[in-house]
Amino acid sequence: MKNITTALFALGLFTAPNSTALADDTELVLTVSSINDHQGTLMVAVFDNEADWNGGSPVAGARIDVTSDTASASLGLLPQGEYAIRLFHDVNGNGELDTNMMGMPSEPFAFSNNARGSFGPASWADAAFELSADSGAHAVRLD
Repeated sequence: MKNITTALFALGLFTAPNSTALADDTELVLTVSSINDHQGTLMVAVFDNEADWNGGSPVAGARIDVTSDTASASLGLLPQGEYAIRLFHDVNGNGELDTNMMGMPSEPFAFSNNARGSFGPASWADAAFELSADSGAHAVRLD
């Protein structure tokens, strides 16, 4: 999982927000709560389809500095539709999701809808949510 996550962030995750917003674009604002360690960075990736969720490139992303129990940031203007978010707390600042000797993440991570994976990341079906003009905010617990 470490190499996949590193590759996702290396594939253009941290690009400038789309400056040619369309009338139906909505600002996606993410709030992450239950942050236990008040240092490091939240590394966030946003996906707009199941194929990319399972190994492709994100459509948006952010690095959010952690200084308290809660962190929020705009993930940019996105066309209304279905999205899913995966994130991890890069506590030590090395830019990677650290893992133990068994390959299990040793840094906190989360998925949209507070979805849980079973021996891997959460499924697209569990993590996907609808971004619309009425629902531009999304909250995730990092626990």
